[in-house]
Amino acid sequence: MNVQKGDTVRRYLGGKVPIDLIVSEVTITKIICGPWTFDRATGAEIDEDLNWGPKHTGSYIERLPHEPN
Repeated sequence: MNVQKGDTVRRYLGGKVPIDLIVSEVTITKIICGPWTFDRATGAEIDEDLNWGPKHTGSYIERLPHEPN
């Protein structure tokens, strides 16, 4: 997923509940939005406490299209 710090992404909690988040950091493999971490390749939430990752997750993000100014 091609996003940068400051971009808005939409998190789908439980695959259904949309929540807009601001990207706070991007690494080669992860997208971080405040306290939440997502896999950059799949958008899947990574949460070690819940055993969530790219293959099994309860939340994912999608990149929102940029709106013209």
